[in-house]
Amino acid sequence: MTKSPSIGPVRLGPGAEFDLIRRLISPSDVLPVGVRLGSGDDAAVIEGGWVLSTDLSLEDVHFRRAWLEDKEIGFRAVSCALSDVAAMGAVPVGVFVSMAVNDEEVVKALQSGCREAASEAGAVILGGDLSSTSGPIFIDVVGLGSTHKPVLRNGAVPGDDIWVTGRLGASSTAVRVWQRGEEPPPEARRAFARPSPRFDEARYLAEEDMADALIDLSDGLAGDSAHLGAASGVRIVLEAAAVPVAPIAVQVLGPEEALNAALYGGEDYELCFTAGPDVVDPSYFRQHFGIEVTRVGQVCEGNGVWIDRGGSEPEPLLRSGFDHYAIDVL
Repeated sequence: MTKSPSIGPVRLGPGAEFDLIRRLISPSDVLPVGVRLGSGDDAAVIEGGWVLSTDLSLEDVHFRRAWLEDKEIGFRAVSCALSDVAAMGAVPVGVFVSMAVNDEEVVKALQSGCREAASEAGAVILGGDLSSTSGPIFIDVVGLGSTHKPVLRNGAVPGDDIWVTGRLGASSTAVRVWQRGEEPPPEARRAFARPSPRFDEARYLAEEDMADALIDLSDGLAGDSAHLGAASGVRIVLEAAAVPVAPIAVQVLGPEEALNAALYGGEDYELCFTAGPDVVDPSYFRQHFGIEVTRVGQVCEGNGVWIDRGGSEPEPLLRSGFDHYAIDVL
């Protein structure tokens, strides 16, 4: 049997977190037999059509127990991890869940949420690890998926349109309201507590060869489009007026801050992808998936992320998305 060729590496995007990752990864590392893609994308790609991702959730960094019930914390941890599987255009198969928790009842509640999220995705819990701790709750989830047509971050080309699914900023709005010591509206709370990865939509994009590049929106539209641009060696130009901001974000934060929540807040877990002109039919997404898909910009020659606010020329976005090593935690 002939080994399939490597499809990597994928260049990492900007930011302190990714600068650190670049220092941790040796450029001389050679992928072992059977590994088609290592680090740099949403998931690794293994011979046979398997994709593997890992994602951790840490108390007081990714969530606060004053905000969510324990079952919701488990649900959210698995959903966020499986969103990386979706971002490769893969079918979710299973998860491995490892936890460090100091209370047996909390473990049961977390596991119940993990199982529910996996089941909703059509996946199962395949294993994991468990440890006691005197510190904060720690959950690490390895997601496993399957696809023979993975869509990477590095395929965007000048002339492509940039698209996003759904509406952005509701999850970030919930966090901002909690940080003020208030309870967010139910719609915003749900966006944070029960993210819904776009498995079917991503598989459609992959199977129809529609998306040239694909990523999920975990770090905000500005940050994640920067990853697409860096991986593909292109410039991303976003159109401010086109960004589909969640109405609840506008209602709670006002138009300007709601746009900032969509650009920089993160944790929407929608899809961001590029496609050639006249390739995407928004009506198909409405009819078959019940969601909006919105053109938010264009891929151009150059580098960086720029934004067109309706003036004479686009301006560079000097701020990126969520970065664990550049801003304060929750």
